[in-house]
Amino acid sequence: MVLGLSRLEPPLRSPRDRKDRFVNYAGTVTVSPAGWESPSTEEEVSKCVRAAAASGRRIRAVGAGHSWSAIAAPEDIALTLDRMSGIVARGPGWVRVKAGTRLRQLNRALGAVGEALPVVASIAQQSVAGAVGTGTHGSSLSHGNLSSLVCGARLVAGDGSVLEIGEDDERLDGIRVHLGALGPVTELTLRTTARFNLSETIEPVPVEQVASRAEELGRSAEYVKVWWMPQTANVLVFRYERTDESMTRLPSPETQRLLENWLPRAILPALYAWQQNHSSGVPRFNEVATRWLTKKRRVGPSTLLLTTPEPIRHYETEAAVALAAGGEAFDRTVRLFDRDDLHANFILELRYSKADTGWMSTAYGGDVVHLGACTAIRGLKRPYFDGFWGALRPLGARPHWAKETVHESPDVLSLYPMADRFLDLRNQIDPQRMFANGFLDRMLGP
Repeated sequence: MVLGLSRLEPPLRSPRDRKDRFVNYAGTVTVSPAGWESPSTEEEVSKCVRAAAASGRRIRAVGAGHSWSAIAAPEDIALTLDRMSGIVARGPGWVRVKAGTRLRQLNRALGAVGEALPVVASIAQQSVAGAVGTGTHGSSLSHGNLSSLVCGARLVAGDGSVLEIGEDDERLDGIRVHLGALGPVTELTLRTTARFNLSETIEPVPVEQVASRAEELGRSAEYVKVWWMPQTANVLVFRYERTDESMTRLPSPETQRLLENWLPRAILPALYAWQQNHSSGVPRFNEVATRWLTKKRRVGPSTLLLTTPEPIRHYETEAAVALAAGGEAFDRTVRLFDRDDLHANFILELRYSKADTGWMSTAYGGDVVHLGACTAIRGLKRPYFDGFWGALRPLGARPHWAKETVHESPDVLSLYPMADRFLDLRNQIDPQRMFANGFLDRMLGP
């Protein structure tokens, strides 16, 4: 029985276009799989896997395709789990959910019964299994990423059998950030908490102070993120603390439509298109954007304040460095803009994650700072991202699996201490590499 999802939910975003191609959210990856499978039950998933195995084909599960990398690209057979959505069961402090459920659906369903996830991602359009499997995170040194909430999982192995992985199973740490490499995940059990409200405050801090205060800022509230519009004088420090205060008045429906529809779909795309050939105007735009982003104090549900309206399509890469190196990583990135005369019209973002035990998690073994580098100017992407990684590789920076990356398997083996153990688990579950694609061949080895 599937519980708790409203029939009024908006349509799911699908990476499948009208020509049956897979197109990721960023538009950076387009592939034409040989076919699409749309199972509605775990038994049907097993049948699809067995059929692929019998014919020597590769099969890749896809969720919402909310990525900048090719991690989800189905180059042979695509397996969409959109028909496998909803809450299966819940109890005190946990919920069992089908893999194709979108995070926004889960947040709303839990909120309706007075519960919430302890931490959420800043974007809620991803499927639960995809977000968990790529190490998607929020921003808190009190909480880990979404995969750290997993306390049980079901998945289909390369022979079509179903594996039930419980909380006491040592393989669970391998499955937390599964990369889609271990087979289609069909259900996940996640830790929950009572629904809670947060107060949001935004403090401008001089950009030159961040290098020495990165850890202090991250520990200054339960949830903290730092936004910097490049070449402006201040960063914006967003802090979120639990409160029993009444919610502040939400934006009017007209304002909400502007924020969620016109702004990202019409106004900003036109402005960014103009900036493609007029990048000298970007610093002034960034100053105006910083003032616009500096809002008054707000109080609201955690799922509202910790998520952001879906942004305009842009290019993004992300690095995770040890917390102690976060300030230096930020300073190195800031200096790129003067050294290379870059004009990025999107935020440089600092977010934080508590250490976790997921073998392929960017936060494995220690607290981390995530630096997200973004731009909507196509011609800037390569010089910006190349300079970004050139500056941060010496700090042992780990790439986010769903963001743009040029890393290869030797990098992964050196950056992730448990990579060998993950590959051993993969050999057990998928010895024929049925669930691989070109991205995983590059990142994990063929």
